[in-house]
Amino acid sequence: ADLAPAVETDAVGGALRRLDAASKWTVVVLQTSAIVIRHDLATPYMVVGAIIAAYLTTLIKKLVNQRRPPGAPFADPGMPSSHALVSTFLAVAWVVQLDASPVGAAVLALAAAISVLRVVCGHHTWAQVIVGVLLGAPLAYAWMLLGSLYGVTEGGATAYAVMYSVYFVLSAVFIRRSLAKKKIMQPN
Repeated sequence: ADLAPAVETDAVGGALRRLDAASKWTVVVLQTSAIVIRHDLATPYMVVGAIIAAYLTTLIKKLVNQRRPPGAPFADPGMPSSHALVSTFLAVAWVVQLDASPVGAAVLALAAAISVLRVVCGHHTWAQVIVGVLLGAPLAYAWMLLGSLYGVTEGGATAYAVMYSVYFVLSAVFIRRSLAKKKIMQPN
């Protein structure tokens, strides 16, 4: 059986759970920082793709409707892992954008760590995480290829206005949804 190991309740287990709990917001802060620092069209384009991938993951979870491992603190379906899918999506998008630089390798390592934490903390099975990774990577590559083919990441003032408007709207909706979901899904 492909069951996820539960993290022990000792100090190390508690630290791993806190690290896992902070992973979504760490990715949000890092991506937002990249947008502010780079001030280009590619970075918000990657985030827009990741948000779309997150919503696609929600749809897939509803269609597949596979339970999370026993003892998982969430009741929604677990296949595929949205953390694994979105973190892999962003990592692969950065690798494509940066032509496989050392920064890209570091981002891939961070995505792998996030994915492993989801299993170690008992939120997902290995299969759920692996499927998330296997969906996230080609989705990112296709998204970046689409952007390149249509010149989405190149343009003048109008392109910036449109891309950043879409980024801000989708980010606000995503954050609002994430906060509402967290409030509803707190373990008893």
